[in-house]
Amino acid sequence: MNKISKVKGALEVLLVSGLILVIPLFFAIKTTAEMQEAKNTPMPLTPTAMATFESNAVTTAKQPPACTFPLAQITAEESTPEEYIFSEPQIVLTEPDNIYDIVEWLPDNQQVLVTQDLNNARENGKPTRQSIELYNPETGESKIYATRYRIEDLPSWQPELNAVVYPAMNFLGFEANVNKLKFTRQVWVSYGNPDTAQMLADNLRQFPLAVKPDGSATLYLSDKKIFKKNGALKDIPSVAFDSNQWDYAKGRISNIPVTYKMAWQPGTSLIFLYGDGVSRLDGYTYILDADTGQVCELNMGGWAVTAHWSPDGRYLAIIRTHDHFPISSSDLTVLDTLTGKVYIVGVTLQIERGKHYVDAIAWAPDNRHLLAIGKFSPYANQPNDDQSRLYLVDLISGQSDDILPAYTFYAGSLSGNFAWSPDGSKVLVRCPTETDEKICFITVKRSGQ
Repeated sequence: MNKISKVKGALEVLLVSGLILVIPLFFAIKTTAEMQEAKNTPMPLTPTAMATFESNAVTTAKQPPACTFPLAQITAEESTPEEYIFSEPQIVLTEPDNIYDIVEWLPDNQQVLVTQDLNNARENGKPTRQSIELYNPETGESKIYATRYRIEDLPSWQPELNAVVYPAMNFLGFEANVNKLKFTRQVWVSYGNPDTAQMLADNLRQFPLAVKPDGSATLYLSDKKIFKKNGALKDIPSVAFDSNQWDYAKGRISNIPVTYKMAWQPGTSLIFLYGDGVSRLDGYTYILDADTGQVCELNMGGWAVTAHWSPDGRYLAIIRTHDHFPISSSDLTVLDTLTGKVYIVGVTLQIERGKHYVDAIAWAPDNRHLLAIGKFSPYANQPNDDQSRLYLVDLISGQSDDILPAYTFYAGSLSGNFAWSPDGSKVLVRCPTETDEKICFITVKRSGQ
C-alpha cells in the first residue's frame, strides 16, 4: 500500500450569477425540495415552462434561456468525508497491437464495458474495426458483444436488459475523386452475441446516444426530433427538438455541424447536452429535458470536454477548457444543481508555473470525491504524459492528493478512459509503459473496512 501524499489544491467556490433568475423558475424544484435538501439529497430539476416549436419550422438560431436554481441562496449541509487507500497498480491487460478504451463499470462491480481497436485486423481501404466487450479484471475473462467500425462515440450498458446499446457507422465506401467517407449513422443493441445484434435506428443526425442510468429509457437525435425507447427498447412518442435552433454563436471556424455528447442525470428526465469546439472556437453547455425538448444554458465559464454526473445526480463534473484544439489547459469544474454553485478545483500542484491539464475524471460512491488524471507542463500546448498522475480530489475541501506518485497513468481519449466501480472498491485505468499501453487494476479500501 502507498501512503497518500498530501498536495494542497485550490478550491474556488463561485456563485453562478448568470444562472439565477434569468427567467422565472425555468427549472424549478418540487415543493419538497427544502426538506430533501436539508438531508443533502439532490432533487431533479423540473421545467415549469416549455419553449415550443414545430419540427419542420424554419428557425433562426438563438441563445437558450439560462438555467436557474431556486435554492441558490441556501447553503446545504455537507456530508462527512470518507478516507480511501489505494493499492499499487496491477497490470491485468495488455495488447501490443490494439488499443483499449475503458467505458464504465457494470452495476455488478465485477465487469467493465470496454472497447478494443482491432488494429491487427484492419482491412485495406476501410476504417479500423473495433470490438465492444465485457471484461472482468479479476478473472481475466472477456466476452465480445459487438463489433463496429471505430468511432469516438461510446457504447452504453443497458442494465434492464443486460445488453449493450451502441452507435455505429454504416460504412458505404468513398466518394469518387474526393476521397470522402460515405456512411450512415446507426444505433444497435447486442445481448451478447455479435452475430445476432439488432439495428434500432438508421440515418441518424448524430452518433451519440444516452441511456438513463436505471435503464428505463434510451435516447438519440434525428430529423429534428428526440427519439426515445423504453426499458424494453420499444418506441415511445418522440419530441420535437432542433439542435440547430440553439447554435447561436458567431465564432464559426468551419461549416461542420456541432456534434453533441450527452450525459443523463440520474433520477430525472434531464440530460447534459454539450457541444464540441471542433467547428467553433468554443462549445455549448445545455440542459435538455428529454420529455419536452426544452433547453436551458449552463454558464460553466468554458466548454466541456467530457462530463459525468455524481451517483446521486446532485453534482455535474466536467473537464473544462477555454480554447480550441489543441487544448492548452483544462481543469475540473463541478456544478451543484441544488444551489447553482460552481466549484473550480485545482487538481495538480497549482504553484507550478505552466499549463495544467485534467485528462479524465470518475466519481466515488460518496458523491464527494473524484479521481482525476492530471498532468502539468511548463510549456504551452506540450503536455508531458510522463508526468500524468492519479489524484483523489475532495470536492468540498478542495484538497487534491497524488495517491500513487511512483506511477504514471494515461487517459488517451477525450471521453475519459478510466473507471471507478460503483461500490468504490476497484479502479481500472490505463498505465502506459515505454513499449506499449497496458490496463491496470487497483483495489480500494474505504474508512471502516
